[in-house]
Amino acid sequence: MKQTAAEYALRENQPLRLDDAGGRLVECLSGVAWITAYGQHTDFLLRPGQSFLVPNDGLTLVEAIAECRVRISAPASASWLQHAARYGQARLGETMDRLRQSLQPAA
Repeated sequence: MKQTAAEYALRENQPLRLDDAGGRLVECLSGVAWITAYGQHTDFLLRPGQSFLVPNDGLTLVEAIAECRVRISAPASASWLQHAARYGQARLGETMDRLRQSLQPAA
C-alpha cells in the first residue's frame, strides 16, 4: 500500500528537504512553517490550517519558525501538473501586466 501522507514535527534550523515533490500538498498543523521553493520569487509562511501546493519538482525546503508540525500529502492525481501550470500562467500574466505598466511613459 502506497503512503499518501506523512506528518513531521520540525524545529528551527532543521529544514525538511523535499526533492521531486511537485504536486504534494504541505499543510501546517501547528506553529508556523516557512517554505522556500525552487523557482518562486518569494518565500511562504503557513499558519495552522493553511496549505501550500509544491509547484514543481525542484528543491523545496520546509522549516519551522521555533517549532511546527506539518503534513505532506501525495498529489491527488496527475492533474496537479495542469493546476500548477494554470497557476503559474496566471502569476506570469500578472507579472507581465505589472511590467508593462511600469514601462509606460509618465503622462
